[in-house]
Amino acid sequence: MKWVDQAIRPEFSWPDRLVEIPFEGHKIVLQPLTEQLSCTVSLFDQNDTTFEVGGTILARFLSRLAWSKSGAITELFIMGSSNPEQPGRLGRGNYRASVWAHIEPWPYLYLPLAATLQADLALALFREAMSLNSAPFAFLSYFKVLNITYSDWHDQRDWINNNLSFITNGRAIDRLNELQSTESDIGHYLYVQGRCAVAHAFGTPLANPDNYSDNRRLHLDLPLIQELAAVFIEREFGVLPESTFLQLHRDSDLSSPEILFPHVSEDGVVRYGAFTAR
Repeated sequence: MKWVDQAIRPEFSWPDRLVEIPFEGHKIVLQPLTEQLSCTVSLFDQNDTTFEVGGTILARFLSRLAWSKSGAITELFIMGSSNPEQPGRLGRGNYRASVWAHIEPWPYLYLPLAATLQADLALALFREAMSLNSAPFAFLSYFKVLNITYSDWHDQRDWINNNLSFITNGRAIDRLNELQSTESDIGHYLYVQGRCAVAHAFGTPLANPDNYSDNRRLHLDLPLIQELAAVFIEREFGVLPESTFLQLHRDSDLSSPEILFPHVSEDGVVRYGAFTAR
């Protein structure tokens, strides 16, 4: 097959027309939501591909996009198609559609580079966590980002305690201030009351899905562990959030391969590529 086509539900604004984006030597095509069709992201390979190869590359693209846009992407279903002229068109079915606005193609697109397999895994876990409809399992996925580098829980605890000063998100700061009024060791609290309580079903503490207090506490802790996972990805793997990247490149390197700009071709298709002076 020439195309791997993925129906998705993005939790951020999506282009209102077909756009093409280069990624890892392939062509990625985004298609908008319509009354009949799902939001769709497709990968094209002239030499044919498989779900295992093309689907994996497509997933990496989605993880970079989710990181860039700070929003979840729910994968609905995947199919393949073989018409070399256009990607597959996937019906909406009974899936809940994104409620976010459809807008003109983004004025720029930041797609961060991930220099290592560890960084790729971190972005994948981060996207998974953002997209889960379960506070306990989202918490666990965010916490697993730290586990990529640190296998020992003492090291995970110490990293958290040593990096609390880098938290800037308002909800995360509010939760941190609340916890610090009762907890002397935030790293220990998040590991034991969060990670262990969710991952294990024996002993104590235990996060019981039927216990309102457990679920409420994990919902409150979620912004804090999400922010810590984001700080970890930035500081340990060098993958910058979009806001930081733009601050560093606003007045200088527009030719960075991590930022793409839309170009309208003669055929009317919006294709993203490197910056060109007008």
